[in-house]
Amino acid sequence: MKKLYTVFITAALCSGVISCTKAPNGYLSSQIRYTDSPIQVQRGNIVQTNPVNSDGSSAPVTYELLDIRNATTHKHADSLYTPQEHYEFISLFNADVDTTIALLNTHRKLVNGPCFDFNVHTGAFTFYQTTANVPLGTYEFDIKATNENGSKIYKNIGTFTLFDGPAYEIDAGGSAWFVDNGTDNGDTGNPPVTIQRLSTTGTLAILKLVDEHGTPFDPAKGEIIARGDRSNFETYAKFHPLIASDTSLTCNFEITPFPFAQSAFGYLIYYRIPSQFIKYDAGVTPTPAQIYSANPRFAFRLFQEGTYLITVTVPHVTRVP
Repeated sequence: MKKLYTVFITAALCSGVISCTKAPNGYLSSQIRYTDSPIQVQRGNIVQTNPVNSDGSSAPVTYELLDIRNATTHKHADSLYTPQEHYEFISLFNADVDTTIALLNTHRKLVNGPCFDFNVHTGAFTFYQTTANVPLGTYEFDIKATNENGSKIYKNIGTFTLFDGPAYEIDAGGSAWFVDNGTDNGDTGNPPVTIQRLSTTGTLAILKLVDEHGTPFDPAKGEIIARGDRSNFETYAKFHPLIASDTSLTCNFEITPFPFAQSAFGYLIYYRIPSQFIKYDAGVTPTPAQIYSANPRFAFRLFQEGTYLITVTVPHVTRVP
């Protein structure tokens, strides 16, 4: 009798006496969000944003970017969608292995497209260097999320702000004298470094070492030489040989940031100016004899494409031609 009663209840539940509701397929949250919104994007830099937070939605979830608008006028942001030529990486790049243009080009492609890419699997943005040509300001955007539960539209789900920041940074360095054919040495202070952005196009870094009067040393004549196993400008010139002139060393760095990867000495660049090419100020070295080399070390990074003049002033020395 108990078994028959159970069957009766079950039949009643699914016969209209008590209606049955089909369980939904999966779950799609109404609270999907960008945890880093408002997103900060420095113009001219490659910027990768965080993935969207799916708030426990059933995987897999795919995302579609519906629109980007100026947050002030609420009009479609045409400038963000304007096609511009830029490189996009299509596979993993290893700076220690892919050290030629041919190898580099196996990992990237030249495209003519918007200044951003939207990842349909993560909802993350990648902004390219071509944001340099987009007006400053804050932009709002809408997305659509889809999974087995269906689709939902998220209006004004986030914002990002394009701002201008430094195109480069200069880190601390130092310099020292070393006695010829010996180990005696002494500190001579931090060499002043200045960077001038000559152009926003190209990928050239022009390095000039000068004495305290602004007279450049001549790399082509051996007035600037490497320091044993220490990193130098050539260490970070992954794709093109350095070009030496009578006043400078020039590197086509090809990709930003430059240097792209650290050496065993961080981003430091070491050089030695042999003693026959310099005269130290009185009192800096133990004796006035011309037997002390100058050994500056310095570090910088370039974050945006362009042509840069990097001038390093070697402290307390005068060039002797």
